[in-house]
Amino acid sequence: MPGTACLLNRSPAAAVLLGLLFAAARVAATEPPAFTADQMGGTLRHNFNAEPQTLNPLTSKDVYATIVHDHVFETLIERDPDTLEWRGLLADRWDISPDGLAITFHLDPRAAFADGHALTAKDVLFTFETVRNPGIDCRAAASYLEDCESCEIVDERTVRFLWKKPYFQSLEVSGTFAPILPQHIYRFKNPREFNDLNNRLVGSGPYRFVEWKTGQHILLVRNEVYWRRPPAFDRILFRFILEEQAAVQAFLSGDLDDLAVSPEWWVKLQSRPLVRSTFQFWRYMSPGNGYRYIAWNNARPLFADARVRRAMTHLIWREQILKTMAHGIGVVTTGPFWPRSPQVDAAIPPWPFDRREAARLLAEAGWIDRNGDGWLENPKGERFAFEFTAVSGDQMTRDLVRVLREEFRRMGIDMSIRMVEWSVFVTRLDNRDYDAIMLGWTGSVESDPYQIWHSSQIADRGSNHVGFRSAEADRLIEEARITLDPVRRNDLYHRFQRILHEEQPYTFLWAGESLRLVSPRIQGVRLHTLGLDWREWWAGPDQPARPAPPGRSPAPPWRSPEAAP
Repeated sequence: MPGTACLLNRSPAAAVLLGLLFAAARVAATEPPAFTADQMGGTLRHNFNAEPQTLNPLTSKDVYATIVHDHVFETLIERDPDTLEWRGLLADRWDISPDGLAITFHLDPRAAFADGHALTAKDVLFTFETVRNPGIDCRAAASYLEDCESCEIVDERTVRFLWKKPYFQSLEVSGTFAPILPQHIYRFKNPREFNDLNNRLVGSGPYRFVEWKTGQHILLVRNEVYWRRPPAFDRILFRFILEEQAAVQAFLSGDLDDLAVSPEWWVKLQSRPLVRSTFQFWRYMSPGNGYRYIAWNNARPLFADARVRRAMTHLIWREQILKTMAHGIGVVTTGPFWPRSPQVDAAIPPWPFDRREAARLLAEAGWIDRNGDGWLENPKGERFAFEFTAVSGDQMTRDLVRVLREEFRRMGIDMSIRMVEWSVFVTRLDNRDYDAIMLGWTGSVESDPYQIWHSSQIADRGSNHVGFRSAEADRLIEEARITLDPVRRNDLYHRFQRILHEEQPYTFLWAGESLRLVSPRIQGVRLHTLGLDWREWWAGPDQPARPAPPGRSPAPPWRSPEAAP
């Protein structure tokens, strides 16, 4: 949902999310249509509401970099965007041994990189070894390969992954653990040399990287030697318009071709008849939407007590915030799984907004007003005070943190606010330099919570940045990984979710919906189970987007029946 900065869930087939949910546009690639000559050409113009911290294909952590990578790199397999079944991409077929421990991929003989070099098993092995290299800042992706024994070359076009034990995501991880990198471009002597790469992008995808002008845009151009059917556009432009109002104006004036908007702007724009009749409005929920949350740094003494964290959740009226600030677009969540997934325990109700219960829990944890000054203090006389860090540039975020500050103040909790740019935010996150933050994770069709919640992922800038530790949660996560029966596995995840519900390392806010506007000049837009796919779009040669003249309207915009208010 727009309004939250986003991190990348490196679940192999997922990504990070939740800036102006541009991430909702990230779906498994469809084979583009066979475009006619007059449909080919032009520039597709997107917008990012935050600038990537880096474009390194393995060490980047935000969704913005990942979206760029999706145009330049490819994985061995991908999900069909409608059936969600796995299908070949760089690999044209694969074999799985009877015990499930050996997965062999046969590379498509046509596969090649943008510089003309053939893509071979050596490149797959190089990518695998780079991800696993402890010196590479790629802990999130490496966490999914911990039970993978090895990757071995069978021949030039065949590679085999060997697993130590069964893993329910072994095919997904083997086939999508990382974008395949050309060894001759990315080989390194020192891991720091690779970690410092910022904008060297050479892959096998349909586009080549041209430039990154800081504060302005990222530009990609067509890979003229792309080995599959090419998409329509000659160029892909990602602009950096950080303020939503300015981005909306740029879209309406024809300077952007599609835009993810906040619920506030969605409602505003739908109320304007000319805008509604001119532009395409798309609203949908998909696994990639993920969820928003507030993280309480469990390593800080203030939030080390689960009673305090649960009290904080009781002070956040999620249903009312969702209704008033997000116009009811989304659903309050109780855990880290997609709300429509069987991984979710639907029997767990959200903690209600309850000031009395919050006060009781805080008093039980030792926080009461001891001197009548209106502030809570612990037995040492220290005031309950903390800093809330959020990403600047979004009005909804600013409004939300002010609401939280006032509610906490009413309870006697002193919350200060620090708004920072995205690059600064990520650095503070990596360094665990925060008390509380608001952020979002992208989701996937079926999640493995190991990356984000296992205690082994706290160190080395792993994704468990909140510092959550639970021996029982670790055990359930580990057991679920090797449980191939989905019913039994989901039962384990339900038990895991109940632990999170009691411990509240996050206050889970809500799962959002994608709210996307598309220019009338863009054709071929259709909805898949995983969302919209720009590879199917075309516009012909560059031309400005112009609102339809009065009295003449394009076909009515699509709205999902289940999402319509």
